[in-house]
Amino acid sequence: MTRESRRTANIGGGSITYRVQGDGPPLVLLSTLGGTWIRQVPELSQQFTVITYDMRGFGDSPTADGGFPANAEHADDLARLLDALGLARASVAGLSHGGLVAQHFALRHPERVDRLALVATFGRPGNSTGIFLNMLNGFLDRDDLPNFWEVLKSFLFSAAGWERMTRMEAHLRRAMFDQYTTAALSSIYGQAREHDLLAALGAVRCPTLVVGGAEDMLFPPPVTEALAAAIPGASLEMLPAAHVPPVEAPLPFNKVVTEFFRTDR
Repeated sequence: MTRESRRTANIGGGSITYRVQGDGPPLVLLSTLGGTWIRQVPELSQQFTVITYDMRGFGDSPTADGGFPANAEHADDLARLLDALGLARASVAGLSHGGLVAQHFALRHPERVDRLALVATFGRPGNSTGIFLNMLNGFLDRDDLPNFWEVLKSFLFSAAGWERMTRMEAHLRRAMFDQYTTAALSSIYGQAREHDLLAALGAVRCPTLVVGGAEDMLFPPPVTEALAAAIPGASLEMLPAAHVPPVEAPLPFNKVVTEFFRTDR
């Protein structure tokens, strides 16, 4: 499959805007908004056919009714997108919310997953993760997006990267936050609060990589380690970053995922 410009696929209940870039084995980079992977696509597309897209209900992928699908429905959307692209199987890397959807995809459509990477995500929100998710949802219940952002940004970068984050804050807010409404964020964080697939993940049989940020306060190392332990044979990599390793530590992140997804390994 060769490089393509942005295209749209009609999916039941709406449409999905996607991009396909590069040549090689198909690799889906899964997050709420496809632009999250800006530091990964140029490198990974040298070895893989990289597919990115906005999930239905977000960004440039509207739903027919203006609502937001459940994460299991997002997983079925990915299966339909692969159908539209004529792909029987693909490898999938899911970041944060995308990692929750990727878990559903691996369980609901196991025959369609070659390799799976779960990045800065969790199988069950426990201890501090549950507390933080409840706090974030509280801001959304009050329609308080300014304070929601003030708390969220403290999770994004480690102390080592904080000065860089503050210099980039206006850009990061535009790229990672301003595109969301309260209703959109409530769909993401409300479902995160209820997400619990930890016991079910024992059924995952594809090679799996779990990547976490060693300084992630939202999904701290014990939560990441529990996710890796729940999946038979999963490998675990902790990178020097907080909640967004692909953004804060792109070079080590790209190296780890490239080595994992290579077919000649």
